Amino acid sequence: MKKDSVTTLLFQANNENFAELFNRTLLAGQPVSPEELDEENIKETAYVRITKEGGGTTLVQYRDVVKGVRNERIFAVLGIEHQSEIDYAMPYRVLELDFVNYARQMQIIRERHDAEWKTEKGKRRRPPGITDGEYLGRFLRTDRLVRCVTLVVYWGEEPWDGPVRLSDLFETEAEAPCAVQVEMNLLDVCRMSDEEICSYTGELRTVFGFRKHAENKERLGAFIAGNREHFSSVSETAMNALEELTHSPELKKIRTPEYQTTEGGYNVCRGIQGMIQDGKLEGIKEGIQEGIREGILEGEAKAKKEMSRSLADMGMSVEKIAEAAKVSIPLVREWLSENAGCL
Repeated sequence: MKKDSVTTLLFQANNENFAELFNRTLLAGQPVSPEELDEENIKETAYVRITKEGGGTTLVQYRDVVKGVRNERIFAVLGIEHQSEIDYAMPYRVLELDFVNYARQMQIIRERHDAEWKTEKGKRRRPPGITDGEYLGRFLRTDRLVRCVTLVVYWGEEPWDGPVRLSDLFETEAEAPCAVQVEMNLLDVCRMSDEEICSYTGELRTVFGFRKHAENKERLGAFIAGNREHFSSVSETAMNALEELTHSPELKKIRTPEYQTTEGGYNVCRGIQGMIQDGKLEGIKEGIQEGIREGILEGEAKAKKEMSRSLADMGMSVEKIAEAAKVSIPLVREWLSENAGCL
């Protein structure tokens, strides 16, 4: 994924999205709030000494998105790496990113001690109570690093078949207990279940669901119908990300003043319904009905109600809706009467 990808703005410019992503994938037991997140320097730079003679090199790594969090439960740097293609060296890349961050932290701590321990003449002295090891390493027994957590978000259509552990890159398959063990955190968006996607309460439900079903109009139609409220005002940032991820021509047609909402987003539901009525998206219309028949959202009364309203907006009769949803005609009429006067 390009470093200037608009998809990064989903998380870089929106702390709610960033927090929800980490809370649902990695931090369920120690959730963070959007208010606790701070912007971090996206360019990680650390100077690493290579030889005793003073030779060294500067290591620079750019993260796609990175934020810091400091509260009573968690002290961490949280980073997201976007992947649209499978990177077969990804565990190493994650290790390298995290290492540079830790090296930068160590550098800051040591430079602070250097400044604290300097005499007026510019020489370094050992303060009372500092051991030989602390003085030589310029790292006290009380010093601590802020842990670094990196999450790889893979948006590709093909399943991730690349390595997920550092040991997967080694020539021998057997893992030596004495070797460094690193397993990267990976979210394969297109392999998420609909239940997992629908556990998200914000716009990530819209983005993840649309991306997962983008290549299957039937399932996409069913997902949109079942999550109508989330597609009634899709933000500009989310629309940009979805266009970049799916190259969907339908999204470009929806991005017109006709479907713009008062919140500044776009009503994808109404836009798709308009194209269906014009005969341009028959596949999605069939998909909504097929989604009900296949039971994608079977047993969820709320979802059936939303689908019934969508089918009514498309001009389908009450009788046909009842037949497709496998509910009574009076129930469908009740649902539609509740929605009278609304989109």
